[in-house]
Amino acid sequence: MYLAISIALGAIAGVIAHNSFFKHGEWHMSTPNILLTHLIAEFSALYLLENLLGSLGDALNFVASVTTSYLTALFTSMTIYRIFFHKTSHFPGPRLAAVTKFWHIWHIRDSTNYMFMQKLYERYGTFVRTGPNEISIFHPSAIQLLDGWMNQNTKDIWYDVLQPRNSAIFTRDELDHKHRRKVWTQSLSSKAMDSLRPRLADQAMALSRCIASYNGAPVDVDEVMSWFSFDAMGEVVFGEDFNLMNSRVMHPAILHRDRALAMLGPIADAIWIARIAFSFIPFYGRVKDWMQMVKFCEERMDERRGMNKEKSDMAQWFIEENHKLSEVRSPKDRRHLLSGTAVSAVVAGSDTTRASLIAIWWCLCKHPEHAEKIRSEIKDVDISDANALATLPHLNGVVKEVLRLVPPAMTGGGRITGPQGLWVDGTFIPPFTKVTAPKYVIMRMESAFELPNEFIPERWYSRPELVKDKNAFGPFSFGNRQCVGKVLAYAELRLVAATLLKHYNVRFAPGYNPDIMWRDMKDQVTAQPGQVLCIFEPRDGQDV
Repeated sequence: MYLAISIALGAIAGVIAHNSFFKHGEWHMSTPNILLTHLIAEFSALYLLENLLGSLGDALNFVASVTTSYLTALFTSMTIYRIFFHKTSHFPGPRLAAVTKFWHIWHIRDSTNYMFMQKLYERYGTFVRTGPNEISIFHPSAIQLLDGWMNQNTKDIWYDVLQPRNSAIFTRDELDHKHRRKVWTQSLSSKAMDSLRPRLADQAMALSRCIASYNGAPVDVDEVMSWFSFDAMGEVVFGEDFNLMNSRVMHPAILHRDRALAMLGPIADAIWIARIAFSFIPFYGRVKDWMQMVKFCEERMDERRGMNKEKSDMAQWFIEENHKLSEVRSPKDRRHLLSGTAVSAVVAGSDTTRASLIAIWWCLCKHPEHAEKIRSEIKDVDISDANALATLPHLNGVVKEVLRLVPPAMTGGGRITGPQGLWVDGTFIPPFTKVTAPKYVIMRMESAFELPNEFIPERWYSRPELVKDKNAFGPFSFGNRQCVGKVLAYAELRLVAATLLKHYNVRFAPGYNPDIMWRDMKDQVTAQPGQVLCIFEPRDGQDV
């Protein structure tokens, strides 16, 4: 009798828990505490019942029965609500995606979300329900609508991944973002870039010398571009590189970063899983890699705080901001802000350009006629002058076309619609719904680009008819959420492409299968191309 009543009460508690609590608000930051609270309740009940019933076995059976009843009722209530009564229930999409995000995670467990999104678009159309409270929008204007000027959308819960650390990139508070973004903008202003461009040109030459040291042997482009992007990041963020191109040794921080992003890639839309891992197993596997990556960024920023540098760098602006906030923020809050900013700058500054550089060399080896066109453009141009390179139409066409086909963020960050909801081409998306605009899919849509899967750099200058909707091109997003490093990234990509094409003829290494880059491409927060092996053959009369 008591067991039956307890089971019934457990079921009632499950229904109440869903409808009174879990159905409302955000719980991802509280997930570790929720889990811990339930475990404490379970063990407390087990302890009391063992003393009351006099048998551990009977107590275990009693607790297990009530727990099963509670969880069954909780998840049954969730399922019924999500399928039939949720505000997004009228949108098309896989039924299991409406029930749980685990369905999506299972399908992208190999970090190929960009391909999975393409399949969903082809099957369901422009609007697809890809989660219990999530709509993916496959429309040429989606990126602009989510992030452009005057939008009322806010960042979704993924941006809490760094908590308690914070930064302009990861804050979900729009006012805080506006204030913090100013410092990033100043650190990469036109004046700052005038100082940085010559130093980036030096980094490009260091890359050329690094490649020369291979003496015609196959070059693992993924590896050397990792060295270049990390050294360039060090120069820009901290005022000195890490000497990786000279030593030809992979920095441990790069390995930690790559393994940490590999962990986050498949669970990016269920960040509560990461929050549990950070709380309970920070010492294990790729969770440890995340912690080591964060530790490296913090230590590097601490070292920079103790230096007096003549060269300007981004860290100088962040440190000065931190001092100015001493009157309005506690030391702990300022520490978290500086730490989060360091992580943001290191990851964003080293990993996104790496993917684009790898893709550039794949495209130029696959389509060597475009390499020749760039060589014709740079014949009488100072390749160390980033401003001059910015005026070359075909070079810029190649860079933009690579960014279109392999966007640095292949899926893109999620947003939460504002209190007025969001209208997209006559379709209304309810308020406070997560929305995504998968960039890989959108920038290959036939409604936005003619021959969308073809590499045609001319579409950006001499064949504008091949671009049907410019709003669909948003590798760095739009509006006040546009990546502040956009100008820096373009400068790096142009300088590297021009420098290496000036000094080398480039082709795929003998026996290399070009399909490998696409076959092994991963969507892990940022794009992670598969291996590219090339031969860089010095050109006659060109000193490296």
